[in-house]
Amino acid sequence: MQKSLLFIGLILTVSFATAQIRNLERAEEAIADSFYERAYKLTSEALEDEVTKKDPLTYYLHAISTYHLSGEKFFLKRNPEPIKDACKLILKAKRKDKDNRYEGVYDEIINSIVEANNALALEQYQVNKFSKSIKIYSLSVELNNDTTAMYMIGRSYQMDADTVNAKIHYKALVNGYYEDAKAGKELANPYVEPFLFLTDCHWFKKEYDSAQYYLDLATSIFGEKHPRINFYQYSLAKDQIADQPPSSLMMNVIQKALKYSPTDTFLIKKENALAMYLIRNAVGAGGGAETDSMIMRFARRKASKAMDPVFENLKELDIFLQPYPENVIWKISDYFYTNTHDAAAAYCAKLYILKTSVASDTIKPTEKDIVDRWIKILDFTSKNETSGFSALLLNQALMDYPKSKALLDVKKKLLKK
Repeated sequence: MQKSLLFIGLILTVSFATAQIRNLERAEEAIADSFYERAYKLTSEALEDEVTKKDPLTYYLHAISTYHLSGEKFFLKRNPEPIKDACKLILKAKRKDKDNRYEGVYDEIINSIVEANNALALEQYQVNKFSKSIKIYSLSVELNNDTTAMYMIGRSYQMDADTVNAKIHYKALVNGYYEDAKAGKELANPYVEPFLFLTDCHWFKKEYDSAQYYLDLATSIFGEKHPRINFYQYSLAKDQIADQPPSSLMMNVIQKALKYSPTDTFLIKKENALAMYLIRNAVGAGGGAETDSMIMRFARRKASKAMDPVFENLKELDIFLQPYPENVIWKISDYFYTNTHDAAAAYCAKLYILKTSVASDTIKPTEKDIVDRWIKILDFTSKNETSGFSALLLNQALMDYPKSKALLDVKKKLLKK
């Protein structure tokens, strides 16, 4: 008799469990037909069953029906926080789905639930209830690592004057952007503010390298034409060079800033003044291949800009905007002579002669090629430049080729004048 009762009990238990599994199938059908109240009732019963309450599908379906009923007044009377409930149900479903059977299946509805949850969090943020907004946004992050929620958590901490936690959350978001971009993933509406906030934090402490690091990261994600990033690049550069001694490092800072603010007259003047200072010092230290490379880099940069219509209006301001690198070198020589730096003027004139004495850099000029070019330039300067500049050029030519009869003849002619 006792065995019979046990057997009957087992049959009833199995039958009840089977009925609850069938309820889940019916709940899925009800959701497909938009009968959310029926689905909610069926999944509520399934949550009470020992078998189906272990099934992640029960929680997914209950969350979906809860979400869809969240706008109904009758439902809100019994369930005053349906979106929060839906979020927690999804989290339970994810925890119970240990074999990832439902991974990705409900992403679309999860995104909708997150969007609704974020709307609730934003309401709290807008009335300055930052702690509450952080708590609500944190649910969204748990659900699908929503970047808007991550950003708004950092923003809430920032508005609540909690800089430490704001930095932690902004850094996590920025690092996530960077890793996704590096992996080739498309970023959906990334926020620039975390990058600028982290830049500001380091800029305030005069940690310029760290500040620049976050601006470079921002540029890699938002491109080189983002007005706010470019303004930061420009402003940071101005502040950085204010206390920095003239050096090639300062030149790197200026030229990087010019990349983002290419027509800024302050930076253009700084670039030119620093370039002349560095060239003059390099010539004074003996010149050589490194000095020539420095001059050529500057000359090519200016020649490239001179060919760009964007800089047409700057040609009156910037005397070094010339159509060819060699023309720029000539202008540098003239600049140094005008500013009484004779050694630098002569050095640059000599480099100009070497670069223009033959038709191509691949051809090595002979002594005759170089002397002929000196003579041609000396003839030009005697007619168009001051006698002092002509004399400086002649002295340089004769220093290099003291036995040249052609140059000595030019000297005699110039002396007669």
